[in-house]
Amino acid sequence: MRLPHLCKNRHAAISLICHCGKIFFHVFKTPAIARGETFVGLLLVAALLHGCAARQEVETVPAPERGTISSLDSEFSPGERKALEAKKEIDKNVPPAEMGDVALQYKHYLRKGRKTMCAISKRSEPYLAYARQVFRERGMPEELANLAILESGFKADAVSHAGAAGAWQFMPQTGLKYGLSQDWWQDERMDTYRATEAAADYLQKLYNDFGDWPTAIAAYNAGEGKMSRAMQGTGGKDFFEAKAKNHVLDEKAQLREETRQYVPKFMAISKIMRNLPELGFEDVDPDSAEPVRRMKAYPGMDLRAFSEACNLNWADFYRHNQHHKRNITCTERETFIYVPERAHKKAEEYLCTSKTFSYAGWKPLKVQANGDSLEKISKRANIPLARLKAANPGMGKLKSGQIVLAPATVNMAVPSKTSRSVASTKVSAGSAAASVASHTIKTNETLFSIARKYNVEVGMLMAHNGIDNPARLRAGQSLAIPGRRSGSRQGQKERQAKQPVVYKVRDKDNLWKIARKHNISVDDLKRWNKVDEKSLKSGSTIIVSR
Repeated sequence: MRLPHLCKNRHAAISLICHCGKIFFHVFKTPAIARGETFVGLLLVAALLHGCAARQEVETVPAPERGTISSLDSEFSPGERKALEAKKEIDKNVPPAEMGDVALQYKHYLRKGRKTMCAISKRSEPYLAYARQVFRERGMPEELANLAILESGFKADAVSHAGAAGAWQFMPQTGLKYGLSQDWWQDERMDTYRATEAAADYLQKLYNDFGDWPTAIAAYNAGEGKMSRAMQGTGGKDFFEAKAKNHVLDEKAQLREETRQYVPKFMAISKIMRNLPELGFEDVDPDSAEPVRRMKAYPGMDLRAFSEACNLNWADFYRHNQHHKRNITCTERETFIYVPERAHKKAEEYLCTSKTFSYAGWKPLKVQANGDSLEKISKRANIPLARLKAANPGMGKLKSGQIVLAPATVNMAVPSKTSRSVASTKVSAGSAAASVASHTIKTNETLFSIARKYNVEVGMLMAHNGIDNPARLRAGQSLAIPGRRSGSRQGQKERQAKQPVVYKVRDKDNLWKIARKHNISVDDLKRWNKVDEKSLKSGSTIIVSR
């Protein structure tokens, strides 16, 4: 037996000889019993060496790589294999070497993760039609809608341990950057419709930065900075090349396993979503979902009263409006609400009444003393306790520093033993400004529309007129319009009716972008300008505020 038959090179042969020498030395230095055991071990080594020689005499067949399609051939039926191999725009250029991970993820969602896939595909049904429309109208692949399935299963109230929230799992700063407000009143990351529009903007930006969809999708998970550094450090032209060379980066710069599998997961889910019935899943029909209408909610609207007026139970209404943190809409600005199409007419009727502003003029106030309570605030503000409790559900004993929603004019200092009338407080607050005009309320006018007409705040208008409950206003009543006591020119300027605000359409603009930029709805744009996506032209001007 020649050593070259045992080993590949001379150095390995020398190493084996030395190792055998040590064994023989050990044999003759040990007691008889141990010596016998050592001889048995030596025989095993010899057998092992002989086996190595035998394997070298035939051509070595390398073990299949983890997750290569060839290693998974027997795992899929012909129909499953066909769905796996079908490609569209995003997965059309996947390198063959990377298809193994796609196949592994595909297998997972078909087998162990089947229940999860059933749940998230069905939960996505109400939102898929809208999401696909958003991407389609921007000239982007419709399958990008599946990214929300991967992120959260289109779960509006999903929150990660890292602080990402909503169906599209926006981090706070990224959400703010793309127009999703987050404050005491609401978190628009949980507005699935607004978040979808923001995600489309972000993904378009990532595509413009990186030049292909798989890399843009990976950057959506890892962050654009992390993805850029990984590509620079590896010299990779795209996500797949950076992933293949990820090992050359130091530990801090490497793409996490989550990111390396993120694109394969997305592609696997997309392949299944294209072929749900063929793969034995319940089909989803996005077009069968009841349409939802986006509407403007005026400041200080009671959402529970609104849902009741629309004949919607609270759970049904809140399912579409989880971005609102309170039962009351923001008292300082208009916000968006969503109602099923069947309730649209009743919603419009309610929004034309003064009930819309039942909490206008209220604001979040900080409790100043531990001894305060809703009962005491109710007396100081001269408002029904039930109304105050409705605005602050579940709130019991108050502590200093706690936030309560109450009339803006209420005194939140250490509670006085004697209650005083809110009317006197409001009149004194309003007396700082002189009345510069009067207005007779017309049918269907609201406090908000009157305030906007004279360019004053709703709270200031209420305080100036001693109004506690806007719902009690009636057509024919006269309101005093507050203005500045000194500076008649400024007062005249403020009294002028607001002129429509126009916007010049730019290249690559669309109705969604313009509406979001000016915090209005697409329906408003279409109604005010009699325009749609096809007739929108660069250089033209459109009304964006009235």
